[in-house]
Amino acid sequence: MRKLPENRGTRKGSPNKYPAQAKENIIAVFTRIGGTSEMAKWAQDNLTEFYKLYAKLIPVESHISGKDGQPLVTPVINIAISQPDEQAG
Repeated sequence: MRKLPENRGTRKGSPNKYPAQAKENIIAVFTRIGGTSEMAKWAQDNLTEFYKLYAKLIPVESHISGKDGQPLVTPVINIAISQPDEQAG
């Protein structure tokens, strides 16, 4: 079996140039088509799509905590359902 070379691709920790270039391109196009004013018009007509984009910008917390950093405590509610008495009535 042929062994692949150890040093393939980019060096660990080096930034990937393609996402940076893509981001620059998107910003350039955004500016050319009217910037925030045109985006606001689009968003008004496409609220669902706008909210999807907006939601992707919200940071996801890997740990949700309660008051003062303590673990989040959720109450447990037990519900008992009983059958009505057949003799009542």
